[in-house]
Amino acid sequence: MQATIWKDGNLNANAVAQSPQVIADMAGFAIPDGTNFFIVKETGFGPDHPFSGEKMTVTMALYRAKDIDEAISITNQVQAYQGQGHSCGIYSNNDENVLKLAKATKTSRVLVNQPQAASNSGNLWNGMRQTFSLGCGSWGNTSICHNITWKDLVNETWVSMPLKEPKELWDDDKLFGRVYDRMGKQ
Repeated sequence: MQATIWKDGNLNANAVAQSPQVIADMAGFAIPDGTNFFIVKETGFGPDHPFSGEKMTVTMALYRAKDIDEAISITNQVQAYQGQGHSCGIYSNNDENVLKLAKATKTSRVLVNQPQAASNSGNLWNGMRQTFSLGCGSWGNTSICHNITWKDLVNETWVSMPLKEPKELWDDDKLFGRVYDRMGKQ
């Protein structure tokens, strides 16, 4: 299957977005009727382990981790190969583990208890706006880490002319006076 999905180290365009049956036929093996996707056990990362990178097929790499720290390490190694800054997912009801993953990875989107591929570009159940383009921030060598909209793909030119009367810059007492009155000035 690996030799079918990648040719000379590059994704095989003929395998991208194909059904499991088409990929199995191309690879020369049989699969049971009703197979919806492939899961491949993986332990390594990088070019010598292409399943650790982007597959653009109905194929998922499966890693096993003994605890949250090892899961974070695996996530960082997978993303360092391909996907830095993109997204990761965690199935957990432990907020401490969720926050630990979010803080310890270079990830724009951490999806909690939801399907990763169907959710990282936005969906009805997670409130993120729908997009087909994802910004991976400086981690992924892009300038943004949000769902890309048409506004991110259009160049803007701002023309600035002096105001007839400059705006007044308020001091802290005027700006925060009501807060100071309620909370006291620190």
